[in-house]
Amino acid sequence: MKIFDAHRHVGKGPAGRYDLARVSGTNYIFNQVSSYRANAKSVPDGDSVSLVFDHRRNLDFVLGEAKKGRLAALKIHSREQRLRESDYPVIAEKLALAPRSLPVIVDAFYYGTELDHQPSLRGIILLATRHPERDFVVAHSGGYEVLKYFCHLRELRNIHYDLSFSLQYLSDSSRAADLAKLIRFTDKRRIMYGSDHPWASPKLQLNVLEGIFRTLDLSAADRERILYKNARDLFKSRPR
Repeated sequence: MKIFDAHRHVGKGPAGRYDLARVSGTNYIFNQVSSYRANAKSVPDGDSVSLVFDHRRNLDFVLGEAKKGRLAALKIHSREQRLRESDYPVIAEKLALAPRSLPVIVDAFYYGTELDHQPSLRGIILLATRHPERDFVVAHSGGYEVLKYFCHLRELRNIHYDLSFSLQYLSDSSRAADLAKLIRFTDKRRIMYGSDHPWASPKLQLNVLEGIFRTLDLSAADRERILYKNARDLFKSRPR
């Protein structure tokens, strides 16, 4: 079965070499404009590129790349961008300037001591309701808050989830059952495999996910959607 990695970064992280061979497409995410400028051209042909929506310092550049068709998605990362919940109304306003076809990936993995710059569920709801025509991807599916995100975002049809990093990070915790619940009760057209490489092992991510597939007895069609079709359709490759 084909696999599309919806969430991969460029760089040398603790996971080292990419350890999964069965990948037919990849969405590379750049959380800094500087890294994008240096590395975007090295992304393999046929793969897609997503860039941080730096609305403070590089808005014109990001919008220019988007309007040239070079991006598959925009990215919002609260810790990297040092965002507070009060920043989201401004982001919602600026997003109106970007092509409506571009989905937005919003980091939702809670981690570290920077409590003022953690992900914002309220912020995601604000963005998704202000821009109902645009698709939003909850990166990492909410991390240890996965059940909270599942409960509060269920009614929003433009919300998608990528399972990157959280699958392996939470697999030996009580939150593993919450991840399985998310997959079981969410529209299978709105869930996608992702690795978060190099910070996570793509192979381990897949192994954990396949265990959930077996537990839930998911159909072959649903497995294909989650592993390949959903991300392929959402992150259509763009010319660079």
